[in-house]
Amino acid sequence: MLAPADIRPKDFAFVKSDGVYHLFYIRHNDLLPSWADENDFGHAVSTDLYHWTQLAPVMGLVPGSWDNLHVWAPHIVRQGDLWWMFYTGVTETPGAYVDTQRIGVAVSRDLMSWTRARDGPVWTTAGAPWAWWTTSQGGMACRDAFVMRDPAAPEQWLMFYTAAPATDTLSGVVGVARNPSGDLVTWQDEKPLWITYKTSSFSSVVESPHLLGHDGHWFLFITTNAGQPITFFVSSNPIGDVPEWTPKGRLRNMLGYDTSDWFASETLRDGNLDLFAFATLDRIELRRIVWGLNDTFALTEPSFFHMLSMRWTTAATQENQYVGLRLNAVNGTAFHEPLVAWTLSANGTESPIAMDDLGLPANPDLTHDSTLVAWYVRRPASLPAGEPMRVRVAMNDETASTGWLTVYPNPVTQPPRVWRGGHDPSPPDPGGGQPGGPTGGSGDTLATRPHDWTGGPQHDPQDPQGPINPAEPPAGAPAEPAGVPGAGPAANAGAPPAATDFDLRVLQATPLGAGPAIAFELGSPGRARVELFDVLGRKRLTLADGAFDAGVHVLPWDGRDATGARAGRGLYFVRVWTPERTAVARLVLDR
Repeated sequence: MLAPADIRPKDFAFVKSDGVYHLFYIRHNDLLPSWADENDFGHAVSTDLYHWTQLAPVMGLVPGSWDNLHVWAPHIVRQGDLWWMFYTGVTETPGAYVDTQRIGVAVSRDLMSWTRARDGPVWTTAGAPWAWWTTSQGGMACRDAFVMRDPAAPEQWLMFYTAAPATDTLSGVVGVARNPSGDLVTWQDEKPLWITYKTSSFSSVVESPHLLGHDGHWFLFITTNAGQPITFFVSSNPIGDVPEWTPKGRLRNMLGYDTSDWFASETLRDGNLDLFAFATLDRIELRRIVWGLNDTFALTEPSFFHMLSMRWTTAATQENQYVGLRLNAVNGTAFHEPLVAWTLSANGTESPIAMDDLGLPANPDLTHDSTLVAWYVRRPASLPAGEPMRVRVAMNDETASTGWLTVYPNPVTQPPRVWRGGHDPSPPDPGGGQPGGPTGGSGDTLATRPHDWTGGPQHDPQDPQGPINPAEPPAGAPAEPAGVPGAGPAANAGAPPAATDFDLRVLQATPLGAGPAIAFELGSPGRARVELFDVLGRKRLTLADGAFDAGVHVLPWDGRDATGARAGRGLYFVRVWTPERTAVARLVLDR
């Protein structure tokens, strides 16, 4: 991630939400005086770890607040429906605080808007009898929080942070605090990790601690003031005493190449993958961890391909009916592992099952931003008959997965349907019906699939929340139909499928112009409205609002908003509304 001009990123937080990666980082400007610098966090997003969009900074200083001088070193965890950002607030109050470092917390539901959870810090070294605490002398360390659940007591949380021992105020050590209640705001002293003291780290400076668990071991990384700054240790106990840790030395010694300009590293567990990131010069760089033997690893470039989201078009269906698998991916032409599938037994045991046994492709065409795979649901012979079957599909590395699809038993097969690309080889209707159904007529096509094929009025967790409300029609327009067919074992049995009206996708390159385009297909003539929103949910432009013929329609966007001004590079959302239903898709403007 390349920082904006004149900005040098420092300590940062790295998270993933709804398939999108987020970086929050200290914005340091060498051209500003120290009192005017590092007073908010930069925010950048990416869908593939290679192309990043800078969004508006967050957590700016508030006049009169306790953290009135600087904000440093964000770290973010998820609990329930809230994101919690722990950060260092620095206070300057004449006669009371001199560059005093303390740790505070802010919360967010969407990673865009943040609110300080308390009008004051949640942790200071005043609560640690072994640590140096003063408010009258600048440089007293209480910063760089890293928070994780205690693996020995998962209902509790641990905070690792940088402090200085009271017996050696010129040196650093990693301190640990505990949150026994699970509320993330009430902390108590646990202990110092003396393995990080200079007798083991061979450095008086200890900063940016963070841990990563792998194969029963915990890897503790710190940044030092050595020529090769990043140092790490390994233990089976993340808060163990010195004899329980193995010092591994400088990261450079294991990797075998120069890391002298790496600092403030972070890690992220992404499915079964582990990512390693570090600040350097004017950017933050990211690598994939490739684990070796004996607590060793290598770092390599992450995959260019990325699956943003995977979902079924309904949460429940029946055997011998159709359901859709919606796949949203970026850089689909790049190499990627095949899809895998899992079943869930009545006692909660997950078991892998071959995609061929389900009749689903393991390598569908993902060259488009959005792909809809039609599945004629069949029960593999290996699964017991007569009871619900639960299936999910995932990337082989678990970086993306559907939810569980519940399939209820249904001995009656549907008549064959005609889908785009030819006749579907589904089993014939045992009642002797002809193609098109027992009552005759034309066969089903993708444009006349059941109403819940692409979500219908069901809540879609991938759709943005807030000001963009996909279910809200324009004033005076008919509301969406209620009810979702196929929601239970006998729901709508024998009922004809309701028609849906379009399939939506975003095209990043078309012959119609330099910018992206929105493609949607109507199954029958009707009204449609196409709108663009920014990441804050504000409508920027109505691309079209009127009558359309049946078929595919492509609307290019020249990158300008309703006023004619050029929109900034970044993430946008396109919403297409018809009287029958609404759909939302992401759009990235990168030029």
